Amino acid sequence: MRQMSLLKRLLPPIILVLTSILASPLTCQAQTGPSASITYDFLPHQDIDEPIRLEDGSIIDNAGVRLARFRATLTYTIVFSEGRTVLVNDLSYQLIDFEYRNWDYPLKRLHAASYTLMLQHRFSRKWSVWALGTPSMATDLKAEVSENDFNFQAATVIIRHFSERFSIGVGAVFATRFGSGKALPILAVDWNNGKNLMAKAILPASVEFWYRTCPRLDLGLLVSGDGNNFRGDPAIYRVIEPGLRYTMLTVGPALRINLSGDMRINVEGGLIGLHRFEFFDGDRETASYDLKPSQYLRVSAQYGG
Repeated sequence: MRQMSLLKRLLPPIILVLTSILASPLTCQAQTGPSASITYDFLPHQDIDEPIRLEDGSIIDNAGVRLARFRATLTYTIVFSEGRTVLVNDLSYQLIDFEYRNWDYPLKRLHAASYTLMLQHRFSRKWSVWALGTPSMATDLKAEVSENDFNFQAATVIIRHFSERFSIGVGAVFATRFGSGKALPILAVDWNNGKNLMAKAILPASVEFWYRTCPRLDLGLLVSGDGNNFRGDPAIYRVIEPGLRYTMLTVGPALRINLSGDMRINVEGGLIGLHRFEFFDGDRETASYDLKPSQYLRVSAQYGG
């Protein structure tokens, strides 16, 4: 029981660190030029799994919240050395709006922006390296922007290519999101059968399986984590260093529709298995809320790449 409780506490920061770093794929298609994508999450109201005790002593036992999430990404890829070296520049912006049911809370809107510089170089048929750095900002933009709004993450993975169809990578990620810095190991797996099956995993953050039915349509099954660590306005939350750690873990089927050589539509749905909000004053946790499991729908459009 204690082990399950410890895992429940450790899983959100692990997901946060890895997904913040590994938003880019482990292997890049060697195509020079820009690409862009927009993503929107259709999330229903979710009930908070435990009653909320207010400062006046009253209790709310039917509170809920609904999130509207929008993300836009612009990527520019440069290929060198006849495809052996790939340099990816990635700009990303995310907006999260909150809508409450049967209660109210000062948290209304969050913003996150990041720039990722990723380098992948293949030394030989058997070995390659993958490295990136990501400065980012995550805040409610209510207080004056300061250095506390910014974080830096970096990751390196050494990849062993057993064949053109199978590779395994081992490495580490370092992030300053939780104080002085936290390092975590990475295990990355990439496999395909050379025809219509593909599997990728960046453990423990994401796993995906894809089956290509025809050149226009891919069917998939995805398990993925998402989240961020935001800074709030001290005047609103009445603590010296307000912070919010937001984590979501989803699982479900997916469709990837290739409309043309440059345009793709992705549709993903399924179950939100973990949805958590943890509030902090510096490194001290002041409150946490888990939302009950619910369905979700995610739609994205991508051009180029």
